[in-house]
Amino acid sequence: MPGQLVRIAWTAEFPDVDLTMCETEILLSLDGGMTTYMRLTESRNPRLQYFDWLVPNAPTNTAVLNIRFGCLNIFPETASLQLRSVFVISPTVGN
Repeated sequence: MPGQLVRIAWTAEFPDVDLTMCETEILLSLDGGMTTYMRLTESRNPRLQYFDWLVPNAPTNTAVLNIRFGCLNIFPETASLQLRSVFVISPTVGN
């Protein structure tokens, strides 16, 4: 529901690189991963594998997260669309 605070958590396997030069960011898609609606986090330490998210007022039946990982000049940024974890953002009550 819009306005709800939800903890998003995941596990990750990393390449054999120095993670001090790496980052993770999370993006939201409202159309099953075809486009990005908004960036949910700034670049962050990839070892931190959760964040608390305030759900936006953006109703959809096909929301997915894209958890991207990359390392400056070491490992190219790669997308990880969570297509098996489609979720719904309900309309606000009264809309």
